[in-house]
This record gives sequence, structure tokens and C-alpha cells, in this order.
Amino acid sequence: MRVSDTQFSQLMLTSLSKNNQGLGEVLAQMSTGQRLLKLSDNPIDSINLLNLDRENSAINQYQDNISNVKTALSSQEVHLMAASDTLKDMRDTLLLASNGAISDADRESYANKLVSLRDAFMSSFNVQDEEGNYLFSGTQSDVPAITAQPAGGYIFEGNSDKRVVTVAKGVTMEANFASQEMLDLGGNNILNQIDAAITELQAPTANLNNTLQATLNTLDITHDNVLAAVTDIGGRHNNLDLMESSHGDNKLFVEAVTNDLEALDYGEASVRLNNYMAALQATQASYMKINDLSLFNRL
Repeated sequence: MRVSDTQFSQLMLTSLSKNNQGLGEVLAQMSTGQRLLKLSDNPIDSINLLNLDRENSAINQYQDNISNVKTALSSQEVHLMAASDTLKDMRDTLLLASNGAISDADRESYANKLVSLRDAFMSSFNVQDEEGNYLFSGTQSDVPAITAQPAGGYIFEGNSDKRVVTVAKGVTMEANFASQEMLDLGGNNILNQIDAAITELQAPTANLNNTLQATLNTLDITHDNVLAAVTDIGGRHNNLDLMESSHGDNKLFVEAVTNDLEALDYGEASVRLNNYMAALQATQASYMKINDLSLFNRL
């Protein structure tokens, strides 16, 4: 078959272009260490990599959420334990004040101690985090959980709603405890009852013993509620630890599969690199040699 000069030149250019493109691709792969540089390199593997990237991002978000929930629960646990200790002191003080043999001065002293303990207990439920959010005000974290009224008595300013956080696919965790669920006993609460006891101790009446006993009863119920919350926090921490471990395992699996799909086999890439370079050199040598062929050179 006769090949014209134009056809020959076109064949050489096509060959050079093809090998140059292949050489460029393998050099790009070797410089990045990635087998897939664009979607068209392998559409199925590329889509799988996108899905794995989304899975990895979701795992990272779940891990961040778990860390935030654990921090929030730990902070609440610290303050609930402080409230529990305060309730124990209150109970001891009320029992001492219930002794009918003590003097009015002793009762006044116990009343003063109950005032101090009441304020400490209230402070435990009105605590704020570093960003100024009230921990026990439900989802209304911009207002104190409990406010003392000028005319006497206390109101719960926040609500009992929960801050729900997604910690795994289809799994949520409540990240807060509200003061109302522990302290509101059907219209009564330990703070009102402590104030009633303080009033009786400062100015005893015939109702003193009944008031102190009623205060002890309310205190015990409140203390049970606080301890139940602390126990619940412990259970949530255990669940979060299990999910955190599971996410860690899943993350390792996703990273391993991702690496298998996108990592470049440098041995195979080196073979292709050598093949392209050899083809380029052969094409260039052939072109130069044939191009030098001329009837004048044969004369």
C-alpha cells in the first residue's frame, strides 16, 4: 500500500499525541499517588469513592456530635453531683433542727445554714457553660432555670424540652436534663419547701415539726430524681462509648476501602511510564529516519 507524505505525517502526529497524553496521565498519577484523576477514568470506582467520602464525612460528624454530647453530659453530671451533696447537707441540717431539745438560737443557726444551702442548690441549677448557656433550662438556654420571685416562691423560667443530637445513622441522643423534670413536684418544689422550713425555724409555730417533716419528704423525692438523672447520664455515657468505638471501626474500614480504590500501584504505573517513553522515542526515531529518505540522498 502506498502511503503519501501527508498520511505519514498525520500517522506520526497521532502516535506522538497519543503517547504524550498517556505519558502525561501516568506522570500525574505518580505525582499525586492516585489512580483516578477524573470521573471518566473509572466511573464505577469514582462513584464508589464519592459514596465513601460521604460516609466518612458522616462518621466525622457523628464523632463530633458524640464528643459534644459527652462534654455536655459530663458538665451536667458535675453540677448534679454538687446538688446531690447539697441535698445531703440539707437533710442532715433538717434532722438536727427537728430535735425538740435545741434552743431558739440553734434553730436560727440551722435556718441560716439552710439559707446558704438553698442558694448553693439554686446556683447548681442556674449554672452556665463557657458560652453563657444555662445548662438546665431545656432548650431556652438563654434564661436561668430557676428565678426567685420578689414576693416569695420560685418559678422555672426555661422549659423541659430536650436538645436532641444525632449520634449515628437513625440514632439520636438527648443531651440535656431540665430542672423542671427533677424539681417540679406537681406545683411544689424543694426550694419552696426549704423556705417554709427556714421561716418556721426563725419563728417557730405549732406547725414546726410538720413543716420540717414535709420538707424532708420533698427533699427525699427531689434527691431521688437528681440521682436518677446522674444514673441516666452514666448509661448514656456507656452507649456513647460503644457508638464511638463502632464509628472508629467503620472509619478504619472506609479508609481502607478508599485507599484500595484510589491508591496508585506504582509498579504497574512504572511499567506504563516506560512503555509510553519507549513508544515516543521509537516514533520520533522512525519519523526522523523516514523523513531523511529522499531520492537525492540515493543519487
